[in-house]
Amino acid sequence: MGKIRDTLIGLWPVIKTYVPKPGLVIAIIVAFLIGLVWSYVVDPVVFYDADPRTLGQTWQDEWVRLVAERYDYAASRAVLTDDFRRSIIDLLSAVDNPQEITNRLGLSQIADLAAQAELTAPITPPQPSLMSTIRPWIIGPIVLAVVFTIASLLFGFYINPMLIEPIRKRLRGSQGTDAAGVAKIHDIQEARQLRDQLAKEAATGTGSDLGPPVVRHVSIYNPGRAYDDSFSIEDAKRDDEFLGECGAVISETIGSGQPEKVTAIEVWLFDKEDFVRTLTTVFVSEYAMSDPAINSRLSSKGELVVAKPGAIAKLETNTLRLHARIVDMAYGTGPLPPNSYFDKMTIEIQAWRKEPGSAPVAATVQAVAQPIYSPPPVAAAPTYSPPPQVAAPVTPQFAPPPVARPPVQQPPQPSMPTYGGGMTPLKPPPIQSPPPRRQDDDPFGGTGDFTPVS
Repeated sequence: MGKIRDTLIGLWPVIKTYVPKPGLVIAIIVAFLIGLVWSYVVDPVVFYDADPRTLGQTWQDEWVRLVAERYDYAASRAVLTDDFRRSIIDLLSAVDNPQEITNRLGLSQIADLAAQAELTAPITPPQPSLMSTIRPWIIGPIVLAVVFTIASLLFGFYINPMLIEPIRKRLRGSQGTDAAGVAKIHDIQEARQLRDQLAKEAATGTGSDLGPPVVRHVSIYNPGRAYDDSFSIEDAKRDDEFLGECGAVISETIGSGQPEKVTAIEVWLFDKEDFVRTLTTVFVSEYAMSDPAINSRLSSKGELVVAKPGAIAKLETNTLRLHARIVDMAYGTGPLPPNSYFDKMTIEIQAWRKEPGSAPVAATVQAVAQPIYSPPPVAAAPTYSPPPQVAAPVTPQFAPPPVARPPVQQPPQPSMPTYGGGMTPLKPPPIQSPPPRRQDDDPFGGTGDFTPVS
């Protein structure tokens, strides 16, 4: 089951091209339901000269009453012949269960004829049920949607490419006569010739000084084309190693009407080593560069380069370098301002792989060969500085005059009495050393103090 689901998921991009749109399927189902309403309600089928058993039970009972009245009328006239009895039996056999109807209505005069008609009556057809009534309204739309989807797939895969498309090409010519097909073929041929010419220039040394690029692509814009070119960057010298993608797409249009008036084309670079972001730069017309609103809106997408033959935009990541050069271009003429939209543009896109030994750099966007518009410098607003503060005047502090104090009279000190003879100072008694210990009396090896207390 999982393999079938994975297979369907893988084939879905191819199948969805030929799957009918949901709106178309719904329109077909609604048309089918309208047909049912018309045939069942508005203008139903009218039956006539049908068999009486197709009537409801009430009308079948009424049919048997009429047959009984006919029999009574013939009996009153005494014309009950064998042919007449056989005709009564045929009339009774035209309804369902004639004997049961006769007994229920109490028509005993034709009871024996009803018994004979019961033997010759055909099998009762099935009566319509509720399911049989709503079946056309439910099963019909589902079957119709499935059949229409299968038929659309068969037409897209087999009938159209094998029968319709060859006949259409034969009637219109092998290359087609529609403008879109002719323009596409012309772009492919022009891009191929220009690519060959640029390859010759690179071989003769007139190309870039970075050496031969990993890839070289040519993107051509023409009015009316759904312009969104995308190219893969693969290194052919290393088994077509995938390095990233690059391309060009319409970035901004002006005016209204068809075809669109393109005033800016965006060139982008995606590096697989830096898959978080995509670098972009924008080739803009002279009018878009000078218009403040458009300039501000496009500046958020990347560096702006005025479109001119020879203008180069450079995008660089840690592993890739990309140069986008305008080989040829022309402005359109019309009611819009001059030099405001492109009539054609041919962009050469080259990508190089940086050597592993080169120093890693941050992703940069650089545009050369054209001056980049920048708004005029705005004069810096004067900064306010407060005026110098004047030192506050020093207020002299009042100091009271010193007060003269009278001298303090010291009382006379009494003199120490003197005694006859000189005084000898007291000396402490000499310290007596303890008597020596006898080693033979000290069992502790001299560690104990056994000096007797006096």
